[in-house]
Amino acid sequence: MRPFQLPTTLIQGQPAGEAITTLVSNTSWVLITSAGWPKRAVYSEFMRALPPPTKVISDVSENPKVSEVCALSDKLGDAEIVVAIGGGSVIDAVKGAVALDALGGDRGPFMEHLTQGKDLPSTITPRPIIAIPTTSGTGSEVTPWGTVWGDEKVKYSVKHPTLFPWVSVLDPAFCQTMPDPLTISSGLDAVSHAMEAVWNTNATPISDAYAEHAIRRLFADLPDAIANPQSINLRRDIQVSSMIAGLAMGITQTAACHSISYPFTSLFGVPHGLACSFTLHEIAKFNGETAPDRLRPIARALDCDVNEIPARIFALLNQLNVGSLMREYVEIDVVDGLGDDLITRARAANNIRDIDGAIAREIARASLSSLYALS
Repeated sequence: MRPFQLPTTLIQGQPAGEAITTLVSNTSWVLITSAGWPKRAVYSEFMRALPPPTKVISDVSENPKVSEVCALSDKLGDAEIVVAIGGGSVIDAVKGAVALDALGGDRGPFMEHLTQGKDLPSTITPRPIIAIPTTSGTGSEVTPWGTVWGDEKVKYSVKHPTLFPWVSVLDPAFCQTMPDPLTISSGLDAVSHAMEAVWNTNATPISDAYAEHAIRRLFADLPDAIANPQSINLRRDIQVSSMIAGLAMGITQTAACHSISYPFTSLFGVPHGLACSFTLHEIAKFNGETAPDRLRPIARALDCDVNEIPARIFALLNQLNVGSLMREYVEIDVVDGLGDDLITRARAANNIRDIDGAIAREIARASLSSLYALS
């Protein structure tokens, strides 16, 4: 079984600026975020609590490309600490940037790592990252890897034990401005992480316990957060549940749903959380046919029998209008043209039941058909 590792210091229960003041005082730090954040009140309050950074970089885009990560690495300057404010795209881009920087800017081994899966040198010492997540879903604040997209729309992963954030601050005030579609997408990303950690060949009793807790709370809290978007308590609870789902996924990595998701994001622009969750009910049905006992942590979380899990998942997806949200990006017939692109072997191989391109297409089509029938 995979060992559990979490070198990240987690801070919760105080404003982010207050939480990191002593960490960035008497040192140099660079702040990296996306374009919208410098305009928000919570950001201004955060900055007032801190000594000024050496630089603010606020142009990280959604689903960052390799070329953008390389450019970001060149902008780090001499700062000793990197503070990332944003969702998974920002935190992942920062992980890629500090990894490349730790290689002395040598893009050769960095690209070999991304495109061929070659390990980064064990001796690299990236600059420490302070992560302040602004969405509740990716779990990047507690994992050692990040997603980077090739300019040719291929998904890559950067991974190294030293890429765990040094410190992560869970401040729900940074999540209160999320619009409903982002709350849904990011929350369902967390649900997917938790469920895929269960129907996973790398599952352990620890990952099961984390996943069970996260699933129970997310199923209860996500609909309530849509009904009460300004509730700081709900934002806090979902943020913590998302982090716990990230801990589960950090042990196991993801599986078939994420494998199927990548072309939907890269080719059609489907938000990642929607792309990796719209198949959850069909994947649950598929895996439950051959390994029902492995799904028991999910059944306990949902207080139902194993054979009821697909229906419970579908009910949540329908309640959150996932069919309508997905229809904005794709029609069902696009599935037929995806061939074997729905199989990313490193992810699909983690699934407890073998899955190939033809089965993945059937699952994607059935998932969209059932969701669209009610949207």
